[in-house]
Amino acid sequence: MSYCLNPNCPSPTDPSNENRRVCCQCGSDLLLQGRYRVTKQLGGGGFGKTFEITDDHTGIDKVLKVLLKEHPKAVQLFQQEAKVLSKLKHPGTPKVDKDGYFTFMPKGGKEPIHCLVMEKIEGDNLQDWMKSRKKEPISQEQAIEWLKQLAEILDKVHSLNYFHRDIKPQNIMRKPDGQLVLIDFGTAREQTDTFIAKMEGGQNVTGIISPGYTPPEQANGKAVPQSDFFALGRTFVYLLTGKPPTAYPENPRTGKLLWRKGAPDISTQLADLLDYLMATFPGNRPQTPQVILKCLREIDLTQPVSPKPKDPPPKPPPKPKPRPREGIPFYRLPRPLIKLNFPFKFLWIMGTFFLMGGLFYTQINGYLRYGFIPANPILILKSIPSSLWLQEYKSAVGQVYTVAISPDGQTLVAGSFGNISIWDLQTGKLLHSIAAHSSWVKALAISPDGEILASGSNDKTIRLWDLKQGIRRRTIEGHTESVNTLAFSPDGRTLASGSDDRTIRLWDLDTGVRILTIAAHDGPVNSIAFSPDGKTLASGSSDQSIKLWGLTQGTRKLTISGHSGAINDIAYTTDGQSLGSVSDDGTIRLWNPNTGDQVRLFSAQGNDVKSMVISPDGQTLFSGSDRVIIWDLKTGEQKATLWGHAQTVNALALSPNGEILVSGSEDKTIKIWQVPVNN
Repeated sequence: MSYCLNPNCPSPTDPSNENRRVCCQCGSDLLLQGRYRVTKQLGGGGFGKTFEITDDHTGIDKVLKVLLKEHPKAVQLFQQEAKVLSKLKHPGTPKVDKDGYFTFMPKGGKEPIHCLVMEKIEGDNLQDWMKSRKKEPISQEQAIEWLKQLAEILDKVHSLNYFHRDIKPQNIMRKPDGQLVLIDFGTAREQTDTFIAKMEGGQNVTGIISPGYTPPEQANGKAVPQSDFFALGRTFVYLLTGKPPTAYPENPRTGKLLWRKGAPDISTQLADLLDYLMATFPGNRPQTPQVILKCLREIDLTQPVSPKPKDPPPKPPPKPKPRPREGIPFYRLPRPLIKLNFPFKFLWIMGTFFLMGGLFYTQINGYLRYGFIPANPILILKSIPSSLWLQEYKSAVGQVYTVAISPDGQTLVAGSFGNISIWDLQTGKLLHSIAAHSSWVKALAISPDGEILASGSNDKTIRLWDLKQGIRRRTIEGHTESVNTLAFSPDGRTLASGSDDRTIRLWDLDTGVRILTIAAHDGPVNSIAFSPDGKTLASGSSDQSIKLWGLTQGTRKLTISGHSGAINDIAYTTDGQSLGSVSDDGTIRLWNPNTGDQVRLFSAQGNDVKSMVISPDGQTLFSGSDRVIIWDLKTGEQKATLWGHAQTVNALALSPNGEILVSGSEDKTIKIWQVPVNN
């Protein structure tokens, strides 16, 4: 078979192309560089695809990576991978010839296709390999052998002044003979003088984030060669326990991953080495791969993991029970360790009862939060934060149904029962706590200029506040049921509201006068959103429909159907070309707002989805259910899952730069997250 690489070819797999040099459908070359024939597609997503090819000069099958879009950053990373791999000559990295990188111009194309030919690695990546064996942990002997292989690979990479920056199970291949191969060097970074100068000057460099594996300094844009060692240690936590690092809590004071209970039978020396690799600060980790290899040579697996408990001493024969005095009933409680008078006996019994109840509660709470039974209940009692969220607010809030971030990214607002809380998002300082309504605050919106905060409540009112001073400016009445959703028009002159009374109302912001009432849906209006150009208002309802309205006369432009449950939240992408929605049917859907066609479907694994937000660049969607899930809007792939809330996530908000995510939940907490990004 000959596969045509032209992305506009009407039939790239046409059987007639077999053994031809030019595609019979589009006229593009089928023999790349006069020697490589594409035989089948292996995978793809985002900007690129991978194919299997045959080298006509050697007859050897190889892998071809192609970059389909002329995006400057993507081209830079693609060329960087070619440069790194062409320099590396090691069995643990894919082989790439010096002429392995080239560009191909399809017939009639306007942009070149970037191509990279590399060795075909037989086998599975370690994540797929672990799944194939039902995530059974590897032995410590296997771990030491593989850790040695990877340290030798990194020794070669670092000796060329590069470091990988994205080590994780998905980027490590296992050959059938057991040899490991480190792949995906598109994120590798050269340690040049320019890079060192940036680091010393406190400047950030491009961040690569893989939740659970990325070290703190890299998440802050300050990766160093020792960042590879942190990710390496986290990878072996997964291999030795069968659970990803995000399944384990971190010590809130030191940041140390509390993972050892997941691998109780491994050598203490090996566990110590992994903790050494995963030290919070780069300076506390091994400084070179050679140090890792030296530590591996010193591990003695013949030593017992821990001293075996001695056999318990034989129990003494039971003492005869004292005979009760005649005529007097005799009752005896279990004898305590020390003799206590009656009040102390009672307190001892009740204290034991509450202690056991507390231990039981923390185990259940820990399972709900982190997906496993934690070994140390004290950490749960202290509300240990997840490894991903930056901060947690809970002292001044109850159940949270709505959150908002100001346009300048400096202020966070949350609504709960009757109350609005306003924080400085940078410092975490509570600025105002306002007794705003007589019932639940269900909706918040901030004007585009950041001056006005609007709140909507189950008490059927809308109130406008001075955001900086926390002073009420106006109360707006008109809805006959709960106000569920609010939105400011892009020009800041109009406020829209949606209600349980099934209507949408538009209000003049200066006067508070009602401009228009739209009898919108057959059920409560749960969410509304203005299009970026301000000409259309979209609404989502419990009647399972989305409707788009013209704002001049309130005429309906389009009805979108497809959800089988109540629609809880909707949002436009910043270019206005897509509209997202989430529903109680457990799905997230992306629509074309011009035609009403469904563009993409995401499944939240059967959980009711209550909230959503789309990143400013239109690349990522965040959904809130019993967890926060991060989706790639272009590919439909799930990028990450953020655990930490014990109950439903009702509200999400994203900072204007897309770097900070805020989530509010029925568990009476608000969590601040550093958004995982892949640049």
